[in-house]
Amino acid sequence: MSNLTDENVEFVTQIINDSKIKSDEMKEDLIDHFCCAIEEEMKKGLSFKKSYDKAYQNICPDGLDEIQRETVYLLTFKNIKAMKRLMYLSGYLALIGMTTTLFFRFSHLSYGGISLFLTFVILIFLFLPSLFMNLYKRELTKSTSDKLKYIFGFIGVELLMVFAIFRMNHWSLSTSIFLAAIVIINFAFFPFLFFKMYRKSVE
Repeated sequence: MSNLTDENVEFVTQIINDSKIKSDEMKEDLIDHFCCAIEEEMKKGLSFKKSYDKAYQNICPDGLDEIQRETVYLLTFKNIKAMKRLMYLSGYLALIGMTTTLFFRFSHLSYGGISLFLTFVILIFLFLPSLFMNLYKRELTKSTSDKLKYIFGFIGVELLMVFAIFRMNHWSLSTSIFLAAIVIINFAFFPFLFFKMYRKSVE
């Protein structure tokens, strides 16, 4: 980097360090990339300022923060796709379980209770968690109230499902689980839900 002074390198370093990029390794790579790009432009006779502006437009025309967002998206993209596959597959299996349970019940055949139990297990441990994660990830950049709405809604519905299994098998604590679900839904989920609806209506 013979064409760059220490002050030039310090300027580039300060700009990148002041960005929202969290990875130190990514910052170091960007500093090196920027300096090389600037040096190439300065060899053409451009000033440092014009070379920096041109390098900036070539490397990150939408801003340094966009690099951070794109990197996070690329790192989590496979996980998001896997979660969506699990959500659709478990939802499909749950629907099969429901229709199979109805068939057993109406036909007065055995195994209806087992089919219903397995359906609830799929809903509680596969479908609802994957649905929640997909909905929650969409709210990561939104307000805390939006995220809390999904958290309390998920907990409330999960407890209702657990209550149904406990009640179906005549296990103890079913009343306590049902009460906890009602309290969370009525005093945690609904307030966040209706507050958001009200806020949208007055905007």
